[in-house]
Amino acid sequence: MTTEELFNELVREHSRKLYAHIRSMVLDHEHTNDILQNTFMKAWQSYNQFRGEAKPSTWLFRIATNEALQHLRRQKARRWLGMNLMQTSNKATEIQHPDGEQIRQKLETALHTLSTQQRMIFSMRYFNEMKYSEMSEILNLAEGTLKATYHHASRKIEQMVKDLIID
Repeated sequence: MTTEELFNELVREHSRKLYAHIRSMVLDHEHTNDILQNTFMKAWQSYNQFRGEAKPSTWLFRIATNEALQHLRRQKARRWLGMNLMQTSNKATEIQHPDGEQIRQKLETALHTLSTQQRMIFSMRYFNEMKYSEMSEILNLAEGTLKATYHHASRKIEQMVKDLIID
């Protein structure tokens, strides 16, 4: 198999999970796609330097995480400079009987309330079912820190979704 064929297989195998990981941090489909593309471009450019010290998935997740965090830093700087054109509306809606769409929206709102680090850790563990040891390698954080952060994030989300159902 050629290097290009091996890399294409890597892209096919990991695109979906990387997309979900990036989306959990960035929360915007268009930006997520751009970051995913940048992730694979950086991986391709450094593919020959990959020494296999980590699993390919760990290596790709680390690149994706760095790309997403870089994007968030740029976005924060734009907002700080007043160049952010996006506006969010905080229209209150009366909820009587939550349906699937309302629960999905509440979950998305709950994810927005988490810090970037909490969103990232929650997503890696909950949506991508990563082991704490793998997350530790990607994020360079102690497993205890990851467990505590995941616990706090999941409690926040759980409470917000419960509030929806109780209302």
